[in-house]
Amino acid sequence: MSVHRSTALARMLALSTVSVLAAGAGLATPAAASPEPGGSAPGPSAPAPEHGSELAIVPLDDRPANTYFPEMTAAAADVGTTFPPDEAIGTFTTPGDGAAVGDWLLEQDDADGYVVSVSMLAYGGLIASRTGTLSEEQARENVAALRELRAQNPGTPIYVYDTIQRLAVTSLGEDAVDLYDLIRRWAILVDRVENLGQEEYRAELEQVRSQIPDDVLEDYLAARARNHEINRLLVRWAAEGVIDHLVLAQDDAAPYGLHRAEREQLADLVEQLGAGDRVQIFPGADEVDATLISRFVLEQRDVRPTVSVEYSGVDGADWTAPLEDTTFDVNISRHVRAAGAVPVDEGGDIRLMVNTPSADGSDRGADLDAFVDRMASLQAAGEDVVVVDAVEVNRADAALVERMESEVSLSGLLAYSGWNTAGNSLGIATGHGFARWGLLQRPGDRSVPALAEAAGAHVSYLLHRYVLDDRWKNVVQPDAYEFARDRGWNVFGLTPEQTATMQDRVRDALVPLTEAFYTEHFAGRTVTVGRRGEHTFTGVIDGLDAVDVALPWPRLFETELEPEVALSWPAP
Repeated sequence: MSVHRSTALARMLALSTVSVLAAGAGLATPAAASPEPGGSAPGPSAPAPEHGSELAIVPLDDRPANTYFPEMTAAAADVGTTFPPDEAIGTFTTPGDGAAVGDWLLEQDDADGYVVSVSMLAYGGLIASRTGTLSEEQARENVAALRELRAQNPGTPIYVYDTIQRLAVTSLGEDAVDLYDLIRRWAILVDRVENLGQEEYRAELEQVRSQIPDDVLEDYLAARARNHEINRLLVRWAAEGVIDHLVLAQDDAAPYGLHRAEREQLADLVEQLGAGDRVQIFPGADEVDATLISRFVLEQRDVRPTVSVEYSGVDGADWTAPLEDTTFDVNISRHVRAAGAVPVDEGGDIRLMVNTPSADGSDRGADLDAFVDRMASLQAAGEDVVVVDAVEVNRADAALVERMESEVSLSGLLAYSGWNTAGNSLGIATGHGFARWGLLQRPGDRSVPALAEAAGAHVSYLLHRYVLDDRWKNVVQPDAYEFARDRGWNVFGLTPEQTATMQDRVRDALVPLTEAFYTEHFAGRTVTVGRRGEHTFTGVIDGLDAVDVALPWPRLFETELEPEVALSWPAP
C-alpha cells in the first residue's frame, strides 16, 4: 500500500453530530454537518474536514512502523501528514533516493512542521544506513537540505532524528543469522578488550573475529564511522538552531559495544555546545517519529503534561531492557522529555503504566493482577492512562493483555503498545497518548467533524495496537513462521509466489481476530471526542467499516493492519 493515506482516513468516520456539544463546548459546527436529532450524518463519501495543521514527514523507511504509526499518531491529534513519493523512499533492500527526498522536502513550504529521519535523507533508509555503500561526502550533500530548509522556513519547527548504528548487521536470510550474531558479539568483545582492557575476553574476541569475512567487517566499520560523523554534524546544527530538536536513537544495543564510545562522544559534544535542551540520546529507533509528532502537537497547543510512572514489577532503575544500554527509568525520562512532556514523581496529568519483569521470587500473576487493578481504578477515577508493555521483545505480554481484556476499558485508554523493543513500545505509546492528550486539553476552535475524525483515528489506531501487538505477534505470526518453515521457505526473504500465499494466510487469520476483538472490546463503547473545561463529550463506536491486511515486505516480521472504525453521536 502507498504511504499516502489521506483517502483511508477520510473514509474512517460516519459522523452524526449533536447541537448540545457545539453549544456546551463552544466548538464550531458547520450547518452542513449538523443533522436533525437522531438522524444520520454525512457518510464516508462526504468531504473530510481539513486537519488543524500539517506535518511533512521523512520516514525511516516504508514499513508500517514508520508510515502508518506516525500517520495515525498525528491523525489522533487532528494533524495531517504527508510523505515523500513511494519511489523516493524505496522499499526493503532497495534504498531510497536521499537527494530526491531532499528535493521533495524543500517543496513542502506549506507544512506547519517537519519530522525528518536522517537515515532516509542521508543514506536511503535504515537498512541502507548499515552499509558503507554511500560515502560520507554524499551523505553530507544529502543532509545539507536541512540547512536550506531552515533558510526557507525560519520560523517553522524542524525535528530531526537519526540512529546510532546497532551492534549487528541486517539479517536478510536464514543463513545470515550466524553472521548477525558473530558481528554483534565481536562489537561487544572489542569494546571490552580494546577499550576497557578486559583481557580475559581476548581469546574469545580472536576466535569470533576469525569467523567474520574481512570485507563484511570493513563495510560494517565504514558505515559506523560515516554515520558517527553525520551525527556529530547534526549535534552542531542543533546547537546552531538549524534543527529545533534532535533525537539520536541508539538502535539495538547492549551495555557494552562499539556504540558505547560513540554515544559518549556525542553526549560530550552536546554538553560542550550547550545543546542539552535541544538534543536527546536514548535507546530506540522506529518510535522516534511518533515521539517528535507528540512534541509538535504539545508545542503547537502550548501545553506540557506532567507524567508519573508506575511499574508492574521491578522499578525501571533496576532493569535494563533487552537490546538496550541504559536502565529503563532513564529511557522513560528521556522519551517523555523528547515528546514534550514533564516527568514527575506522582500524580501526573498522564499516568504511565509500565509493564516490567517481576523481581526474583515474586508472584508474577499477583503482580499483574495488582497492576491491572490499579489501571482500572485510575480509569474509574477519570485519569488519563497510557500503557507501555515493555517486558517481551517483539510482542505483547499475553498474560497482561488477557487481564486487561477482563478488567480495563481498552477503548478508554489514551494509548497502548507492546511492539518490538521496550524503547519502541515506550515511544509508540507515549507519542500517541501525549499527542491525543494535547488535542483533548486544547481543542481550540476545531469543529465537531474535525474532532470526531481525530477520535475515529484514535480508536482505529488503538484497535490496531492491541491486535497487532498481541494477536498478530502471539498467535498469527508464530503460525505463519511454522507454515513457511515447514515448506523450507526463507521467512526473511520470500519469493513473490510465497509472499502471495503467506499474505492470504495472514489475512485470513488476522481479519477475523480483528473483528472479534472489535466486537468484544470496542463495539458500542463510548469514546472521548472533546473536552471543554470540566465537560467531557463523547461519541459512540458503532461500526468496523474495513480491515486491511497486507505484507509490506517479502518477509514475515511485520504486517500492515489497518482497521477503520466508525463513530456516531447520540441524540441529545
